[in-house]
Order: sequence, then C-alpha cells, then structure tokens
Amino acid sequence: MNSSRLFLLLFCILAACSSEDPISTDIGLNYFPLRTGSEWIYQVEETIINQSVEETTTYELQITLVDSIKNDNGTYAYIFNRATRTEDENPWQSISTWSASVNKNQLIQNESNIHFVKMIFPLFSGSRWNGNQYNNLADNGNLFNGQGSELYELTAFDKPLLLPTGLEFQQTSTIVQNNFVDPIVGTDQRKEIYARDVGLIFKENIQLEYCTTPACLGQQKVDKGVIYVQTLASYASQ
Repeated sequence: MNSSRLFLLLFCILAACSSEDPISTDIGLNYFPLRTGSEWIYQVEETIINQSVEETTTYELQITLVDSIKNDNGTYAYIFNRATRTEDENPWQSISTWSASVNKNQLIQNESNIHFVKMIFPLFSGSRWNGNQYNNLADNGNLFNGQGSELYELTAFDKPLLLPTGLEFQQTSTIVQNNFVDPIVGTDQRKEIYARDVGLIFKENIQLEYCTTPACLGQQKVDKGVIYVQTLASYASQ
C-alpha cells in the first residue's frame, strides 16, 4: 500500500472515531429539577374517613423554589415554600417550608423535618431503595407494621402520561412507595410520578384501616383513613 492510500485510510479511521456519539451521562437528575424561581401549582383532593363518614376537601397547592443554601459538605439545599388556597381569587396562605438536596447518588427531601430518599441515581425501571433511610418512622412509614414494605420501587421509566388536568408528558417515571392491600385489615398504597425537566406531576396516598370486629370483619368497612390525590395543573421553570 502506498503512502497516499495509507494516509487516506488513517484519516477515515480517525474521522469515524471522532464522529461517534459521546458516552451518555444521563442518570435522571432532571426528573427532580432544582432551579430557584420555579413554581408548581397542583389541584388537591383530600378525603378523611372516620367510622365510614367521609369528608372531602379540595384546594390548590403552590410550591415555589425560593432559595438555595450551601451545606457544610459543599452541596446545596434548595428551599421550597408551600402555600394553599381554596379559590382562585383567594390569596395564597403559606403552610410550610420544605427542602431538597442531592447527596452523592441520593435525592433527599426534608418534609417538615422528616427526611425521605425520593430518588436514587441512576434511575432505571425496577430499581429499589430504602426511602426512609434517614428517619425513624416505624417500619419505614408503613401503616401496617411488619409487612416488610420498606422499599421504594421505580416501576415505570420514561413513559408517556396524560394527566386529568390536561397536561401531557412524554417521559415520566412512577415511584411506588408502598403497595400493601389486604381485604381484612386495610390498604396502604402510595406513589409519586415525576416528569423530566418538570418534577413531581402526580401524587396519590390511599391509607385505609378496615373494621376488624366480628360484626364487620372482611366487609372492608373503613374505620379510619385518608385518600389524598395531588395533580399538577400548571408549572413555570426558570
């Protein structure tokens, strides 16, 4: 092979190598975007049940990422202000302040001084982790102790979803925090759904304790419980 042909071959090899796609470093961080000034507004329906008597309230929940604070370990804690109102024309009433931070491969959210591991990176379908690693909740928050439901599980990854509010997302991930159902004692089902570049778009908690006296055993008559549904209505990212 003469020198001109050898040079041409080497040039083609180098060109092919340089045109290869870079190695992907996407681990799912944009499922929980942390940008100061971002705002989310949710529609909330909450039903409280006591001795089979239901009381349902509806309201709007506004979450605003208002600030960030540098931690001692060099990471940042992002501060969320939470406010509610019952009517569009009513002023927002602040109810609490939460925070979130990324520590190594964990997304940790502080909810009224209780820390939850909301995500563990990289995200992928079937991944499981202890969401209550940093708190002292009995049996990791399970309503029915001893059922062994201490693990969160990512059950769907990068799936399209249309919300009842009309918002549609092409890449969403569902995290099941508990999925305990027993026709005798009760139900404890909790899940959160996130969308890329948006964050939390849907949350549902169903925690019901059934009557277990001989007169109503197995009838799924609710002694007490709560059904909480939080659905994203609008958002603004910075």
